[in-house]
Amino acid sequence: MIDEIFDRTYQAGRAHLNEALALGMRRFAHEIRNAFIVLNRIEYDAPWSQAARRSRSR
Repeated sequence: MIDEIFDRTYQAGRAHLNEALALGMRRFAHEIRNAFIVLNRIEYDAPWSQAARRSRSR
């Protein structure tokens, strides 16, 4: 009986730990992807190819 209760709590704890690790890895991978997108945009987007914005006069 005690072994069954221990096993249930252990399995529930492991499931929760695995979910938390998967979520953390997903967030980490998303941030790494975002960093590469930003670096690529900085490196390869030419500022002269964008349309000039009109400045407001005060």
